[in-house]
Amino acid sequence: MRILCIGDSNTWGYNPVNGRRFEKRWPKILGEMMPDSEIIEEGLCGRTVISRDDEQPERCGIDSLRMLLMSHAPVDLVIVMLGTNEFKSVFHANARYIAKGIRAYIRTIKNPFLWEKTYIPRLLVISPILLRDNIQEREEFYTGFDAYSLIQSQKLAEETARICESYQVDFMDAADYAQASETDGIHMDEENHRKLAQAVYEKIKSFH
Repeated sequence: MRILCIGDSNTWGYNPVNGRRFEKRWPKILGEMMPDSEIIEEGLCGRTVISRDDEQPERCGIDSLRMLLMSHAPVDLVIVMLGTNEFKSVFHANARYIAKGIRAYIRTIKNPFLWEKTYIPRLLVISPILLRDNIQEREEFYTGFDAYSLIQSQKLAEETARICESYQVDFMDAADYAQASETDGIHMDEENHRKLAQAVYEKIKSFH
């Protein structure tokens, strides 16, 4: 099975302690659990769903989505875990807006005309882990999140699940299995990468 993992810094494996990359990040661990599968990592720090920062426009996920899909085709499963960066106060995005952005991903990934020379992959949408309540106190790490960010973080899973249900797309909430590190309130530590990888593995096993 070829599995394409599209995400942000929590897919890339950002270490909140030193800013480097975890070797044991969840896609890598998933690959160890599925040695007969190929895990394609497409994590980008700062990647949004559909919001565009004029200073870093390349981080807008929807703009590169078709290119990623075409570059890695054929794939059997696409996993999308995005939304955290939309919570930054510079975007002031609410959960419903972000979920509508995920809907655009679903429509693109499930578009049969994109896969005319191959086959339409299965899609698993993962709502990201929650921001920690202490994130506003961690200004030495990030100043871009506020009280509104926290509220919308808590609402995103419900909004995204509703979209996925309407399109009959597989869904899971990462917050049911993992949490952000207390170090910065945003990124997972190695233990939580392991927990998420296990949950994703179990979800994939349930497909068969």
